[in-house]
Amino acid sequence: GALERELRASGVRGLMIEADVTRAASVAACVERAIRELGRIDVLVNNAGIGGYRPFLEWSEEDYDRIMATNMKGTWLFCREVIPHMRRQGGGHIINVASVAGLQGYPNEAIYCASKFAQVGLTQALDREFWQENIKVSAVCPGGVETHFALGDGRTAGSERLRGFSTPEDVAEAVVLAALPRDRSRIVQIVMRPMNEAT
Repeated sequence: GALERELRASGVRGLMIEADVTRAASVAACVERAIRELGRIDVLVNNAGIGGYRPFLEWSEEDYDRIMATNMKGTWLFCREVIPHMRRQGGGHIINVASVAGLQGYPNEAIYCASKFAQVGLTQALDREFWQENIKVSAVCPGGVETHFALGDGRTAGSERLRGFSTPEDVAEAVVLAALPRDRSRIVQIVMRPMNEAT
């Protein structure tokens, strides 16, 4: 892919692996191939996510299953596969890209909020369970980000609300900040808010 070529051009080895984050066998195969070809996994970033924006009573059971499987189950599956490897190599860092919707509820986003609350809870539980084994687990919780999810599905009326939204690059910088090696501390959670939104 384009990202893989860009990485190689800058002297970094890239490896693109397609996986279905909702399927245990697909996740296991992805992790196994990454370890086989790259040797180790120092940082895992769980960034796959979907959502939607509509009144609570309009959501179907299929919608619920799809959102929870991608946002929560996918994070859980990758953590389950990678943590044993990180244990064997003496440590690592897992960063789950959650959302401010995992810290407070928003109308018309009930299932998305539920999935992100679960993701934040998993992050906190794993951090407390594995920090003494040098496995750090962090959550990055962005607010509004200029993505298809923020712009589509009837969520944003007009361009006024977009002023001050974060960009995907802003979120990537927060992930890098969380991942920077530290000997005396660890970042458990980063919360990002748009400049046009109060906390």
